[in-house]
Amino acid sequence: MSESLPQPILIIDSDEQSIDHIASGLKDSGYLVITAPDGYDGYVRARNESPNVIIANDLLPYVSGFKLSKLIKSDDRHQDTKIIIMSNSSGPAIDKMFTQSGADKMLEKPFQLKDVIELIKEQKPEETEEVINND
Repeated sequence: MSESLPQPILIIDSDEQSIDHIASGLKDSGYLVITAPDGYDGYVRARNESPNVIIANDLLPYVSGFKLSKLIKSDDRHQDTKIIIMSNSSGPAIDKMFTQSGADKMLEKPFQLKDVIELIKEQKPEETEEVINND
């Protein structure tokens, strides 16, 4: 039985400690992790490395997490990429930006690593296909 390599998870945050904390926990849980320190680098890495899930902070240098999500989702090759936006903020303005961005989930800071892992598991496509019997 051959096991396929895991799709990478891209973490984009300008806070190095935040990236290190999330990346370390995900690696310990068996995930392949790539990182980027800003929205532009994150966009380039997302296009080049086609991660299955992107976890991006809302406030990033160069390109915000919301704008990044909109750019990724507007590209036919990457529109199925699952995007989780992390934010310190909440309220109607943030909700509107989230909705317009096309991101899949919002994760309010502070959060625990187990919350991130649960969201990733929700966002990953099923590894097995359901067989439908039409008898």
